[in-house]
Amino acid sequence: MNPRRLFIASCISLIASAFSFVVRQDVLPAWGQSFTLSASQLGSIGGQAFFGMAAAMLVGAPLCDKLGMKFMLGMAFLCHLVGTIVTIATPYIASPGDSAFLTLCIATFLVGAANGFVEIGINPLAATLYPTEKTHMLNVLHAWWPGGLMLGGLISLALSYGLGIEVGGLGKDPAATQFGWQIKMAIILIPTILYGAIFLGAKLPKTERVEAGISSKEMYSQALRPLFLLWAFCMLLTASTELAPQGMQSLVLEKTAGMNGTIILVYTSLIMFILRHFAGPIAHAVSPVGMLIGSSVLSAIGLFALSYATDTITAIGAATIFGLGIVYFWPTMLGVTAERFPRGGAFLLGIMGCVGNIAISQAQPAMGSINDRVTISSMSPDIRSKVVDNNVVVGEKVKALPQAEQDLVLTAQKEGASQSFRYVTVLPLILVVLFTGIALYDKSRGGYKPEEISSAKIDQAKVSSDY
Repeated sequence: MNPRRLFIASCISLIASAFSFVVRQDVLPAWGQSFTLSASQLGSIGGQAFFGMAAAMLVGAPLCDKLGMKFMLGMAFLCHLVGTIVTIATPYIASPGDSAFLTLCIATFLVGAANGFVEIGINPLAATLYPTEKTHMLNVLHAWWPGGLMLGGLISLALSYGLGIEVGGLGKDPAATQFGWQIKMAIILIPTILYGAIFLGAKLPKTERVEAGISSKEMYSQALRPLFLLWAFCMLLTASTELAPQGMQSLVLEKTAGMNGTIILVYTSLIMFILRHFAGPIAHAVSPVGMLIGSSVLSAIGLFALSYATDTITAIGAATIFGLGIVYFWPTMLGVTAERFPRGGAFLLGIMGCVGNIAISQAQPAMGSINDRVTISSMSPDIRSKVVDNNVVVGEKVKALPQAEQDLVLTAQKEGASQSFRYVTVLPLILVVLFTGIALYDKSRGGYKPEEISSAKIDQAKVSSDY
């Protein structure tokens, strides 16, 4: 099998991961309504996807070279399949409340683990197939994350209209809501089956590190290099800045701007999809670290502006700035890891993904908690006693209030949603300082320089080796 087909299959597997993300954030409001879940619980469910991804990467990273990239992608296929089916079956195997919450957490963890195994397989595969173009090709590969978000979001929105569900994920009646979000979840199975069929019938090359004959001991030692430890810390902040707000957009923007978060996600994904194909020339002009400084500045401005968005125009304007900011975060962090620490191989790439997802698994529930806490504290004691039960604003109790009091609750919810975005703004501000420091360090040493461990390009014989 030729390298191009392997690369295309890698892109499809990333589309499956993106589908799982965009559909989940689109149906979160429907889960809250169908299963009586709070914003904190919904944030925790969303966080399980990233915790599962981190766990898969933590387990898979040191084993990828030994078991092979094909094994990792087989595990991804299995977890995507099982996790999605269990999610769809939740209304039939769990009751509303804690039972449904636990079931959705487990199912979402499995889907997240699938996304982790995808990353463990495709990132070293891309670095192996294109050893002299790592940052550029990893950006092109990861263009299919926003590409998948865009495609999945459009399909999800089309299903909302086609199934008679109000855009935003809230059904006109419980049956329509349940059936609607289950159909949406099922679209994850399409790219899953496709990439599974391609990879399970393919032969994959050995990783670049194995091909270069670098020992496992040397590979593990790379994780202790001070610059890598700093880079991993930066990954904590870039991942939280990019993906935690994206995962909460539907919950937040429906409250603050009266706009469906999935529409914003599709729009920002289009920006990211296009610009990631031009990462190579930009990185050559300003260096990958220079790209990340600009990304951090724009992300901070965009997040702060999103926290003040009150209508469609301000939401789209702020989202444009935020989308431009997060374009190059994830793939460039991986690309620099592959270029500056190639002897760390799949292990360091997996560690970076693991670190990033641990951060997101905590950041998204934290945003949900801030949302709930600020919402409740913004209500008068009288209103709070009428609508809050166990730190949850109960929708049915809100609907029973006079319109004037419902408006007061809505104002409090808008404040809670806005603050959940505003708190995250501090993360990209810290990144500006850290990336500037790294850029100055590079300048003192003659500029950014990738390290090469092998000048040989992958040929047909390598790709055909049975690994």
